[in-house]
Amino acid sequence: MHPDICPRYPSRRTPSGVPNESGSDRCANTEPEPDHPGPELEARHGWRAPYHPPDPPQHDPHALRPDPGLKADPNVFASLPPAGDAAGASAQEELSVPVEGLVYVLDRLPDPRGKKSVVGVHREGEESIRPLVDRVDLFAFRSRQAFARLVSDYYGLQVQVVMGHLALVLDTLERAQPLASPASPVELTSERREAARELLAAPDLLERVGAAAEALGYVGEERNKRLAYLIATSRLLPKPLSAILLAPSGCGKSGLLEAVEALLPPEHVVFLSRLTPQALFYAGPDQLRHKLVLVDEHEGASEADYSIRTLQSKGFLTLRSPGRGEVRVEGPISLMSGTTSSDLNPENLSRCLELALDDSPAQTRRIHEAQRRAWAGKRPPKLDRQPFRDAQRLLESVPVVIPFAEQLRFPARTTHDRRGNQKLLGLVAAHALLHQRQRERDARGQVLAAPADYAAVYELLLPVVREDLDGLSPRAARAYRELAERGRQTRRDLSNTLGWSYNTAKRALAELVAQELVTEAESGPPAVYRVLEANALGTTSDLTPPTALGA
Repeated sequence: MHPDICPRYPSRRTPSGVPNESGSDRCANTEPEPDHPGPELEARHGWRAPYHPPDPPQHDPHALRPDPGLKADPNVFASLPPAGDAAGASAQEELSVPVEGLVYVLDRLPDPRGKKSVVGVHREGEESIRPLVDRVDLFAFRSRQAFARLVSDYYGLQVQVVMGHLALVLDTLERAQPLASPASPVELTSERREAARELLAAPDLLERVGAAAEALGYVGEERNKRLAYLIATSRLLPKPLSAILLAPSGCGKSGLLEAVEALLPPEHVVFLSRLTPQALFYAGPDQLRHKLVLVDEHEGASEADYSIRTLQSKGFLTLRSPGRGEVRVEGPISLMSGTTSSDLNPENLSRCLELALDDSPAQTRRIHEAQRRAWAGKRPPKLDRQPFRDAQRLLESVPVVIPFAEQLRFPARTTHDRRGNQKLLGLVAAHALLHQRQRERDARGQVLAAPADYAAVYELLLPVVREDLDGLSPRAARAYRELAERGRQTRRDLSNTLGWSYNTAKRALAELVAQELVTEAESGPPAVYRVLEANALGTTSDLTPPTALGA
């Protein structure tokens, strides 16, 4: 054994004669690390802890140099279990991915839920030599980076090269597992079918949905609950809608997503914490068709922005990959996610409704009252979710026609409003689709929207259209309108007027200052703000009132 190399962890080298942190010139830590596989897994896989041969190899600096087009062996897919074959995955003893002279061997497919895989690394053709092995969460950057440092030290490679290897390994193995397993159709009994039909025939169907969300524990947010449910229902349309929930931390973004998910059939929803760049391409040909994709935090889907936009716009994804030919994933999808950031990709925002959640003191008091009622033993009766889920199962994915569409007007302030008009029409179609058992159909079986559909959407969407100014978050737009109408205000004045927290008003004003729409009239303290000009102020007078349609 080379005197400078720790016998158990070769990456921990101590120059000869130089004491380490413990004051000894021996290895600083000869005990297994918490993330080390341990003797049980070593015995199971026939592997031992990282081992360095007695005579350290002289690493050629030109060896294993990455090609410009880094590729795994196309035949690697032959060793992987079929997509969605859980039994095949569990029965597989190991998964091997060769990359540039190294072979990465895993005991299991990577799990995005934080479970680690045992990963071994050896040179091609040296299978008989015990590999370098560790436990790694390939979905976690820090875990990958730590393992990459160990591999780079062991095989004389740059850390960035090994990180590229691991990214390719993760991408290759992701192709072997779909985002969702095919769900078998749910057979409804006559009693369940009748209860679902009764719900779909109720004139106050959307109000019942709001009450159901409250029974699930999500109080307040009456407008956003209904809009979110309509957006979820739009997944059945040829051009579904999407939404981004905007709010500071702790305002209930995840709670709203969970409430919507609870009222939909599980087989119609894909709930994700994170999307990698290639994940949607390997979801399975029909696993996303007319599905609602929920991403807990928008940042978790940022790596897949391009594929999400393509799936929203075109309704399908295509990719040509080595060893598998052309991969095609059919949509369309409806996407919903939440974020605390107001600095989002404009291309994503133009395809989504921005729903600002209520962080006012009044909403906080409503939450407090619900919490106190629960602790006092006055919980609402447990909600029977089955009729709501079955009602969605009975909905037909059929086209919707809006006979009065040509009579509708929408503000034409900027190019941003071109998609805003499309979102309005999409919501009207979603409302008609939800009430399809109460609507007439034409000779081709298409659902005919009624003025009542527009009236319901008008009431829900009016505040959104009013606060929608090109390039601004909903809260910044509302603050801008308030300053333009009432004149100069401090942060505290604005927070009191709009019922916001001080920090929310502070962030909204900072965004307006950055957009050069607002400036400090007096530096303070307290600072006083005023609008530079009111030309950017939109108007909702062009939005057709329901009375014009006789609704």
